Amino acid sequence: MNKSEKLKKIRDGLVLLSREREVVLSFHETFHMVDELLEIVDDLIEEESKSLQK
Repeated sequence: MNKSEKLKKIRDGLVLLSREREVVLSFHETFHMVDELLEIVDDLIEEESKSLQK
């Protein structure tokens, strides 16, 4: 997954978790989604850190 796809996935996840959402997620689904978004953010931070070290 490239950087643009990761950012889109984060945005889509945040929309689903936002007050504007159309569907209310269960606690389990919400926690799972937050975990997924955190993994993506961690990957982006790691990628950025590596690119700055070069």
